[in-house]
Formats: sequence, C-alpha cells, structure tokens
Amino acid sequence: MFHPDRTDQPGPSGDADPGSASDAPSGSSGGGAPLAAAELRAWKSFLAASHLLEQEIERQLKADGELSHADFEILVTLREADERRLRMTDLARRAMISKSRLTYQITQLEQRGLVRRTPCPTDRRAVWAQLTAEGEERLARVRPGHRSVVRRHMIGVLSAEELDVLGTALTRVADNLRDTGR
Repeated sequence: MFHPDRTDQPGPSGDADPGSASDAPSGSSGGGAPLAAAELRAWKSFLAASHLLEQEIERQLKADGELSHADFEILVTLREADERRLRMTDLARRAMISKSRLTYQITQLEQRGLVRRTPCPTDRRAVWAQLTAEGEERLARVRPGHRSVVRRHMIGVLSAEELDVLGTALTRVADNLRDTGR
C-alpha cells in the first residue's frame, strides 16, 4: 500500500528514486529529473487523496442519484449558467471535459431526461444543452450527500489555514495548466 512519507516505493507515478531524492530543490524545473523527496511526497499525497476522494464521491453520487461524478459536474455547470443552459462548446470548456466526451455524457443524460439539447436560434451550427426539471430534482437529491462527503473526507480533516493554503496552491496549479493550454 502506498504511504506518502516513503520515497522508496513506486506509487501512482512509479517514479520513486531515493538515490537522487535530494538532487533538486523544491519548485525546480528539472524537466525529466527525479523528484526531490518533498516533491515526490507532495505529488503522491495529492494523487492518493484525489483518487480516494473521487472514489467516495462516485460511490455517494451513484447511491443517492445514479449519477457519475462527470454527470454531476455537468449538471452543476448547467445549473449555474444563465437560463440553466449553455452552448455545448462553452459547457465543455467550463466543465473541463473534451467535446467528444461531453457529447457522450449529454446523450446519456438526455436519455435519462436530465438535460435536453436544443438548436441555437442565432447559429445553426450551435447546440444548447439545458438542464431539465428532472435534472434539477436529481441535483437537489444528491447535493446534501455530496457536501457531506466533501466535508467528512476533506474539509473536516484540514484546518482553516490548511484549506486556505491548499486552495491557493491548487488554484495556481490549475491556472498554470489553463495558461499552457494543457
């Protein structure tokens, strides 16, 4: 089993190299060089926590509303949009999902009555995805459990200061990925 404090084990990245763990300073841009011990610990801890939290969220969403996490994120993104709808291209960008994956997800959600696609009246090439009343109801049903999982497994185990640092750090990582175009 992976333990984030050990640097002598392959983890999710499979990159453990204890012999050179202290070769590079934290925050270095060593390219393909082995990660320093602190870097490796941070990376493996992030992967472990995100995978485990994702599994808990998936389990809760399936149990409470027969939704995947991807389904949930799409429905939430539509709920937050003006008129509960977005062009498919805008939805893909906001939900951070590929256009082809979004098309598949929307087809599945549409078959279940949670969203509907409508043509854009001003652009024949564009299609809107809109949250339905059933989609709103499903969100209302799963959101309390979702919040509970997030609080129990993340928010509740971190101090206010740790949450602030984590939020700042992960925002910087996400912004960097957006800026570089992935």
